[in-house]
Amino acid sequence: MNSFRQRVRARETVLGTFIKTASHQVVEVLGVAGLDFAIVDAEHAPFDLATLDTMALAGRAVGLPLLVRVPELNTVPIGQVLDLGAAGVVVPHIYTAEAARSAVTAAKYSAGKRGFSPSTRAGSYGSVDGAAYRAKADAESLVWCQIEDKAALANLDAICAVEEIDCLFLGRADLSLSLGVDSQKHPDVVSAVKATAAAGNKAGRTVGIPISDVTEIPDLLALGITTFVHSTDQGYLTAGVRTLLRHRPPA
Repeated sequence: MNSFRQRVRARETVLGTFIKTASHQVVEVLGVAGLDFAIVDAEHAPFDLATLDTMALAGRAVGLPLLVRVPELNTVPIGQVLDLGAAGVVVPHIYTAEAARSAVTAAKYSAGKRGFSPSTRAGSYGSVDGAAYRAKADAESLVWCQIEDKAALANLDAICAVEEIDCLFLGRADLSLSLGVDSQKHPDVVSAVKATAAAGNKAGRTVGIPISDVTEIPDLLALGITTFVHSTDQGYLTAGVRTLLRHRPPA
């Protein structure tokens, strides 16, 4: 069976969601429900390292690849969440090839700068050969770079050329702010999405995008975008309650 990284890099259509709630049970529920993956949003929600630890364990228990969106491009948190057993990292605000390479350097042992300890969950608590663990970690861990800045649009080809980058992950909310427009449907944002998809297609690089409306998927697939993050755990909970309330009998 192909690893999740292989599926992403092969540009299979994969579906996930953001997790905003600090709960390992949420991870279990989403895994049992059958999602392909989930992203713990440690950039915009309150997650401490101990909570991420139990959530990573839950992801492994139910076979749900769990990525962590780290708050920033920083070597320490990237290495920590991978040590906990996260499947990969989503790194915000990558707008140069140099930043993309720095993200890879922080995540991959082969770059020679990621701190190494075989005593972690990812290293099977020291029970496997260190060299074999490092090779496996580098082969399977994912590095997704968020394209969410106007400056990134001029550097798409250079970012795509960084071989270990697994996905250009569009962030239309921040991108609209960076472009100085007030809607993710603004023509400038639409053009940026198309430009990113085109750059990814040309380089054979996977492109992903968060969506709030599943009816977008066919049009985005037509652009060559294959990785989709729909809503959040909180969004699903809210939608379920609102569906119930619409069926409440009148007083």
